[in-house]
Amino acid sequence: MKRILLLTAAVAIAGTALAEGYQVNNMSARQTAMGHVGTAMKLNSESIFFNPAAASFQKSQFDISIGATGIASNVRYRSLPDLNNDYTPGPVEKSDNKLSTPLHVYFNYKPIERLSVGVGFFTPYGSSMNWGDNWSGAHLVQQINLKAFTVQPTLSFKICDRLSIGAGLMITWGNFDLSRSMLPTATGNLTAAGGLKLASAKLQANIAQLQQLPATPETTAQIAALQGYVNQADAGAAYFATHFENQAIVSAKLGGDAKVAVGVNAGILWDITDEWSVGMTWRSRMNMKVDKGHASLNYASPEARNYLTLLNNLSVMSGGAEVIPGLDRGTFNAELPLPTVVTWGVAFRPTPKWELGLDLQWNGWSAYKTLNVEFNETELGIAPIVSEKNYSNTLAIRFGGQYKATEWLTARMGMYVDESPVDSKYLNPETPSMTKVAYTVGLGFRPTRFMTVDLAYCFVSSADPERTGSYPIYQYGKPSQLSEVFSGNYKLHANVFSLGVGFNF
Repeated sequence: MKRILLLTAAVAIAGTALAEGYQVNNMSARQTAMGHVGTAMKLNSESIFFNPAAASFQKSQFDISIGATGIASNVRYRSLPDLNNDYTPGPVEKSDNKLSTPLHVYFNYKPIERLSVGVGFFTPYGSSMNWGDNWSGAHLVQQINLKAFTVQPTLSFKICDRLSIGAGLMITWGNFDLSRSMLPTATGNLTAAGGLKLASAKLQANIAQLQQLPATPETTAQIAALQGYVNQADAGAAYFATHFENQAIVSAKLGGDAKVAVGVNAGILWDITDEWSVGMTWRSRMNMKVDKGHASLNYASPEARNYLTLLNNLSVMSGGAEVIPGLDRGTFNAELPLPTVVTWGVAFRPTPKWELGLDLQWNGWSAYKTLNVEFNETELGIAPIVSEKNYSNTLAIRFGGQYKATEWLTARMGMYVDESPVDSKYLNPETPSMTKVAYTVGLGFRPTRFMTVDLAYCFVSSADPERTGSYPIYQYGKPSQLSEVFSGNYKLHANVFSLGVGFNF
């Protein structure tokens, strides 16, 4: 019987974060409205994220910014026409994602003219994806949630009136949970039934051999015991043959907390003239490590648990391995890279009322080649899992601007294009990645001299109407043996709403 695929890594993050990979860009309602530009702009406390060097250009002594974003994403999948489905595309299957809500809080203090100190709290990585328990790709992913949090103490210094540098220490931690069916929903019940039938046939062959021997109390007891197993295996095979069609029989849920990782966010800003500014930032790579993740197995019914336990026992009795690995008996470790990010920006202020910005961002996604999962308790005999990702480095280009219509009202708009790091040969519903195009608008209000309120809306879609790709699935414990290629078309869009409130004094 074909062995069941074990889970890939629990931290193989899905791609609904609205930046490619599992990166989040919603760090400011004001900048969301401007297509996420900001590297060469003077954004007061929000510069702590966009460019620490710009924080020292703050005009007030104190600046505070607080905001939240709601991301409502939708992904659709449809299998490709092939010989197995009479060359007819499969039905459209939709994700049912929860509203993702990244947050940000910034505080910046300027004690003297050339120096500022501040701290930021934000969610630079994370996503949420829910395909449901019984969709056709449930053996790859059912549901996944990730949250990564960063606290960044920051220092910014003006070398001279028009040139500044800055850096912050990124202290990042996170948590996740992932669920996945241990058998494909389309064939899982038949696979379990077939395994029990095969076990029954082997037991009957053993009984036939014992019956050829002289009758003794020992052989009679052995035959009776084996016949009891045969009866149970036959009952289990009949049960699975008539239950759980297109359903998940057993699912694994993994969860864990990542250890704290530390990186650097550094930048430089040159205010060339009153009209032009250029800037550059560098955010270092970090590695998020899970040392002791935990797993649980959830069965569709008590009978399914009993019969699959029987199947495991019979497999071991015959010299094989467990069909359903005992993930819930041990802990696992895994490591996920948060890539290097380098951004160049330019800002142009043709008049006091207008400001335009252009950012070009390089993301070092090539650091994400494989995701290895190893179980800490070697005595369990659970083989390590190597999941190929083969991400590539990408570029994102962003453009945005704002117009100060009055002292109390500012209008903003922008757009961005973000390349996908995922090759079509590794396109996975965990990360239904595609090059994204987004359009943004927003308004800023200043009800008092000390307070601002910012609203933003962003519509995100794929550069192409759909993306076709596949993902190779290898037999568990035999990474060179291809078991299945999961292929299909994916479509994606999302609506993003941001609200920010700022105070300066």
